[in-house]
Amino acid sequence: MALQGSLHEFALWEIVQLLSSQKKTGCLSLRNNQEAVSIYFLDGRIAGAREPGLAPNDPLMRFLRRVRWLSEEQLRGIESLNAESGRDLVDLLINGRYVAAEELESLYERMVLDLIFRMLRWESGDYSFSAVVPPESALRISLSTDSILMEAARRVDEYKRQLQQLPDGHLILGLRELPDPDSPLSDEEKELFGLVDSKRTLAEIVQEAPTTDYEAMEGLARLLECRWIEIVGKREVGGEVREELLPVPGVSRTKEFVLTGMLAGLALLLLLITAPLRSPIAPSGLPPDRDLDQRSRWNDVTMALEVYKAEKGAYPAQLDDLVQSEWLHANQLKFDGYDLRYIRANDGSTYRLSAAKK
Repeated sequence: MALQGSLHEFALWEIVQLLSSQKKTGCLSLRNNQEAVSIYFLDGRIAGAREPGLAPNDPLMRFLRRVRWLSEEQLRGIESLNAESGRDLVDLLINGRYVAAEELESLYERMVLDLIFRMLRWESGDYSFSAVVPPESALRISLSTDSILMEAARRVDEYKRQLQQLPDGHLILGLRELPDPDSPLSDEEKELFGLVDSKRTLAEIVQEAPTTDYEAMEGLARLLECRWIEIVGKREVGGEVREELLPVPGVSRTKEFVLTGMLAGLALLLLLITAPLRSPIAPSGLPPDRDLDQRSRWNDVTMALEVYKAEKGAYPAQLDDLVQSEWLHANQLKFDGYDLRYIRANDGSTYRLSAAKK
């Protein structure tokens, strides 16, 4: 399959959709002026986003360093081991007991989502696809390609809202009031709260936070909305502002709005078209959230719940509302040998989803 060209001609989401719909196996290479990325596909599913070994720009190593998952001393030790033995980073992390296999899979999935989100915002670049087998070092990604596209669309849309609240990296953030002890602050939000001191700029807080840039902006926007922090000034001179925190120019903002709408609509259409055609899955005896064959469909349901909440402001009263809102097809709520049990809090802020044997 000869597939190459410019991202001016075909957007990344169009290329990913094509490879997914044709169930292709191979490597999609993307490059712009500053970054080169390799995304592996296996039968149309995203199966990895890094080369074997430990390249200087290895995205997994960059991600671990960015989110401060391991200390700098540990990361340097891993780099030294790789230089001596040539062993792959994943092998070194798991066998060196730096991180458990299940934990690493979760981190890897989080890295891939952040990578796709950032690449969707590229304004230029080139791509090429080659039919190769993904390396053995590629970790399994439980999210389906549909789910990844839906989440990427949500993040692009949410990022535009964040930029309206915090449009300039030079803004200085300070504490307004302490949250109630019972307020449900995540660990990431607590870390961000500790960095807000009426001295650091928005760009500095995002850079120092042990999260991705998007996650940091998401957390700060929530703290601002809850009136726990506030903008106390603006630094006119100082360090360089991160490009991701600058307002998007008018033309690029228009392009981003069009991309968001098309991406969300296309991902939804793809879900609706392919759901009735999916082959029945032979029961394994395991609940769908633990069954490897059904887990991607389980993730489709949980992803649809998050998209519904982002759109409506609360989780649905019942799962059938996801079908009525056309975020899922009715067949996607059916799992062999199990019934879904869904309970929502009265205010729609939380939910519990489980599977019970029939």
